[in-house]
Amino acid sequence: MFVEYYQGQPKGVIYNESDLDLVKLSNVKGLTSSSLKKQGDGQSRAAKRRRKKQKITHPQDTLPSIGGPTNEIVSFEIADKFQQAIQNKECKHLYPFLSAISRPLPLTLRIRHNSFINHEIKKEAQTVIKNLEHYSSFIQPVSYDSSKNTIYQAVPGTNLAKFNLGRICPELKTLILKATASGIMARQELGSMLPVIALAGVGKLKYGCKLLDMCASPGSKTLQALEIVASPIDGSNIPKRKGRVVANDIHPLRLESLKDAIERSGVDHTMIDRIVFTNHDASKFPNPKSGTLFDCIIADVPCSGSGTIRKDPHILPNWLPSISNSLHELQSNILKRAIKLLKVGGIVAYSTCSINPIEDEAVVAAVLSWANANDSETIELMDWPKDALPGFKTRPGVSSWRVADFSDDDGRGNDDEIPRLTWYDSVEQAMYSKMLHAVPSLWPLSEAKSKGLNLHRCTRLLPQDNDTGGFFVALLKKNREF
Repeated sequence: MFVEYYQGQPKGVIYNESDLDLVKLSNVKGLTSSSLKKQGDGQSRAAKRRRKKQKITHPQDTLPSIGGPTNEIVSFEIADKFQQAIQNKECKHLYPFLSAISRPLPLTLRIRHNSFINHEIKKEAQTVIKNLEHYSSFIQPVSYDSSKNTIYQAVPGTNLAKFNLGRICPELKTLILKATASGIMARQELGSMLPVIALAGVGKLKYGCKLLDMCASPGSKTLQALEIVASPIDGSNIPKRKGRVVANDIHPLRLESLKDAIERSGVDHTMIDRIVFTNHDASKFPNPKSGTLFDCIIADVPCSGSGTIRKDPHILPNWLPSISNSLHELQSNILKRAIKLLKVGGIVAYSTCSINPIEDEAVVAAVLSWANANDSETIELMDWPKDALPGFKTRPGVSSWRVADFSDDDGRGNDDEIPRLTWYDSVEQAMYSKMLHAVPSLWPLSEAKSKGLNLHRCTRLLPQDNDTGGFFVALLKKNREF
């Protein structure tokens, strides 16, 4: 059904002309059980046969990507579903996307920003970078990192992922653990890095500024931003006072986990002291007591997680279109509140780890329409900064998408039936059919109305382009108060 949903979306959402060209050039094959190749995972052949028969997902089940090599990871159940989908001629255009999400998410590392600035750890960081060269057959700096030796990714074909690092290369794991414990390195996905990279790339996130991370847990973006706002660079004309990060989360337990993660990060406590932890509903985050609004805001909102299929085996079996539909209003309210808390001239990075336009462009369009109801220039979308990650492939935002929900009562059918979707062309049609969570902003605006929103300036990250997860980022600049 996940495949059916994206098969029904227009060009631009998860495929474009380059994907269609790739399909024409490729010998598209299905995922077959005969092509499975196991890597020793400590289980007997009988246990593996039982697991295959029962279709139990195991993190070390391996099989080829669609038409690809035979040493990549995905569950047998998911493989069966993808095989059925790719045999459908109407799904051939999804081949690059399905192939990408059939593979494990490669291990990605980031050398922390302050490792190049803090004189106490700079030499140690240089040693770590030098030692990483010994493992260049497993992991290398990405080609699109303009600062070089900052972002590392597993070499294609190595299958190096977070869960199998110790089995494939224990020495590299030891190096990474030591570098992480000392605050030199962070294990962070590429998509997760993008909001901070974008804010820094447009010159808004810098030393001395005040940033709000509205939905901060688990904390990777919080620390990434902290490294910039609290780490002075050499030179004059820098603020005397270090910057500050307000890390907020609505769930008390997640907030405690966030604090623990930051304590374990190895980052110096003089920097960690620049974090203020708060426990608020992001959509109702209070005005700062100081009266000073934020220079920039990260609104990485709760989402369906459809871009995290490569690392989380629970996402796909539990995926429902109604999840995105139900989150849309909350996401819009959080972004609206972010705009209110932003200084004039400030920028909010709205992001999700979802590839569904309902949670992405539809939210941005709704908030832009709300903010610019009386003045078309109050809030504007900004382009992805060209100097950030040159050569990194991103795709523009879309202004057209479709809305769907299940056609049966419980949305799951039974073991012998594939649940089907019902597509709705308008909110009126959806409400007549009693579709839950139907609000007008789920649907795209008319071509005339959407043209002025410049939704193409949003940034979509698809798994097939840079061997990553899926992600979405939009930069919204506040030009004047309401």
